Amino acid sequence: MQGFRRFLRGPAGKVLLAVIILPFVVSAFYGYFTGGGGDSVVAKVEGVSVTRNAVDSRVQQVRRNVSQQSPDIDPDVLNNFINAGMILEGMISELLMLHTARDSGMRVSEEQAARAITRTPDFQDPETGRFSQQVFERVVRSMGQSPRGYIQGLGDQMLLNQLRAGYEETEFALPYELADLRRLGEQRRDISYIRVDTNTLRSEFEVSAEEAEAFYERNTDEFIRPQQFQLEYVLLDRDAYLDRVSLSEEEIRTEYQARRQMIESAAASAERRRVSHILFTGDDAEARAEAVRETLAGGGDFSAAAAEHSDDAATAGNGGDLGTVARGDLPEALEEALFALEEGAVSAPVANDGAVHLLKAVRVQRRELPGFDEMRDNIARDMKQAQADVLLGEDVAILEQLAFEHPDLQVPAETLSTTVRTSGYFPLSSPEGIATHQGVRAELNNPAVRERGQNSRLVELDEGRFVVIRVADSQPAEPIPFAEVRDRIVRRLQMRQAFDRIDEMLIQGEQAVSEGADITALASLWDRPVSVATDIERGAAEPAAELVEKAFRMPRPTEGEVAPLQIVRLGTGDLVALSLRAVRDGDPEGLDDAQQAQALAQLGQFEGERSFRQAIAWLRESGKVRLYPERLGSGEE
Repeated sequence: MQGFRRFLRGPAGKVLLAVIILPFVVSAFYGYFTGGGGDSVVAKVEGVSVTRNAVDSRVQQVRRNVSQQSPDIDPDVLNNFINAGMILEGMISELLMLHTARDSGMRVSEEQAARAITRTPDFQDPETGRFSQQVFERVVRSMGQSPRGYIQGLGDQMLLNQLRAGYEETEFALPYELADLRRLGEQRRDISYIRVDTNTLRSEFEVSAEEAEAFYERNTDEFIRPQQFQLEYVLLDRDAYLDRVSLSEEEIRTEYQARRQMIESAAASAERRRVSHILFTGDDAEARAEAVRETLAGGGDFSAAAAEHSDDAATAGNGGDLGTVARGDLPEALEEALFALEEGAVSAPVANDGAVHLLKAVRVQRRELPGFDEMRDNIARDMKQAQADVLLGEDVAILEQLAFEHPDLQVPAETLSTTVRTSGYFPLSSPEGIATHQGVRAELNNPAVRERGQNSRLVELDEGRFVVIRVADSQPAEPIPFAEVRDRIVRRLQMRQAFDRIDEMLIQGEQAVSEGADITALASLWDRPVSVATDIERGAAEPAAELVEKAFRMPRPTEGEVAPLQIVRLGTGDLVALSLRAVRDGDPEGLDDAQQAQALAQLGQFEGERSFRQAIAWLRESGKVRLYPERLGSGEE
C-alpha cells in the first residue's frame, strides 16, 4: 500500500497517470481590483476588464505570502517565478469559473461571507478569542483592501470552492482501474549497471600549474571581480516610534468608553432571544390575555397556559415556543415588547395584526461585554501604534522632502534626530542587507543614484519601514588574482578532460554493444565494476533517481531472453550501461476491504481533479478572453 502511494505521488506515477493525477491548482485570492480602461486593461474576460494595477497588486500579494512562508527564499528567484504573466493566467481562470458559476445560478450572499469571516482565526482578538471588528479592519486594510471588498472577494472564493467541489466530489474510481494501477504502481525491477562517475573520473587527471595559468591568461575576461558598491541610508522604522508615545490612564479609559459604546451597539443588534407566546384572537382577545397574564403573575405555568388558552394550534402543544429570534425577525410591536423583557419575564398584552400576544423571554443570548482591565492592554497597544503611525508619517514626509533637497543624507538624518547607516561592499549581482529589497535594487538601477551619487526616492521596505539610500562609495571592476581562482581553473580543466574521456568511452561502448558485447565485456572494456540493484520501486532515490526512472522506461524482457543493453548519459554527465534483469508486477489483490476503499477514494479524488482541470481547459478554449500582452509587458520590472 505504501509503495502504491509513492507511485501515485512520484514522477513515474505522474507519467503513467497523466490523465488522472495532474490536479489543477488555481491561484485564488480574495478580492478583485478590476475596472478602468484604456491602456491599463491587460485582459477582458467575459466582459470583465483586468487592469495592469490589478495584476501588479496580486503579484505583490503572492510574493509577500510566499516570502512570509519561506523567509529564506532568494528574492530574485521569487520575482522571476511569480511574475505578471503567471498571475494573469490564474486571474483569467478565476473569472471564467465565476462567470460559469453565476451563469448556472450559483450564489453566495454577503451574509454567508460575513458569517465565515467571524469564524476566521486571523480576525479574532488574541486575548478574548472572539471576532474583533477592529482586528478585521486592520488586517484587511494592511492587505490593501476595503472591508466590503474583502467580503465580496471572500464570497467569490466560496463560490469558486462550490464549483470546484461539484467536480471533485462527484468522481469515483472502479476496482479494475485500481488493479491495473497497482500492478504498475507496485512493480519492482532488478537491474545490472555500470556507472562511470564524472567526479571520480576527474580526479584521475592531473593539471599542472603552467596549464592552469595559461588558461587564466587566455580567459582573463572570465575572472573579473564586478564593481562593488557601499550604501549610506536613513531608515525610519515604526517600532522605534512606539517608545516615543506615552499615554495617560485617563486617555486609555476614554478610548475604552468609546469602544464600549460601539461594542454595546453591535451586541444589541446581534442579541438573540428564545421566545414563547400565547395567541388570543376574537373580540375578547385583549380581556382574555389580561386575565391569563394575571394568572401567570400569580405563579401560573406559561406552558400550561399556552396549551389551554392559545389560539395558535401550531405552538400551543409545545408551550407556545417560537424558537430563537433576532432583531428584525418579528413585527415591530412584538420585537419592541420582547427585547424590553428580562430573561424569564412575561410581557403585557401586545396587539398586532388583529390579534393579541403574551410574550415570554425564555432565554436571552447576549454577548458579554469585556471590562476595562480585560481590554486595557489591547487598547493601549492600538493607541500607541496609531500615534506612532502619525509620528512616522510626519517624519516620512520630512525625509522625502529633505532627501530631494539635499545632496547627501546628513541634513535629513540630523533633522530627524537619527543616524546615517552604512552597508558593506557588494556587487549588484549579489546584494546584501538592505540592498536585497526589490525597491532598493530598483533605485540602484537608476543611473542618477548609482553613478552620480544622488539620494534615492523614498522606498517602503514593508509596512511601517521606509528608507532613502545613496551610494557612498564604489570599487571598480578588477581582475581576480590567479591565486584566488587557481583551484577553480584546475577543477574546470579536469572536468573538461573527464567529459572528453566519457565521450570516447561512449563511442567505444556503443560499438561494442552493436557487436554483441554483454555487460561483463563492457565492464572489462571500461575498467569499471558491474553493480546490481534488486527490488527497485518506482520513484526510488537509490541507486540514483534518474537511473531508476530510465530503468522503468525500459521494455519488459521476454521470458528466456536476455534484455538488450542500453547506454545512456545522465543529467550529471555520468555514463551508464544498463541491463534490465527482471520485472515483477504488484499484487492487485493484496488489499483488505478498508485499504481497497481508501485506495479507490484516493483515485476518485485524482479523477475529480482531472475533471476539474479539463473543465478549466474547456473554459479557456470556449470562453470570451481577450489579451493585451503588450500592455502587460510594458510595466515589467
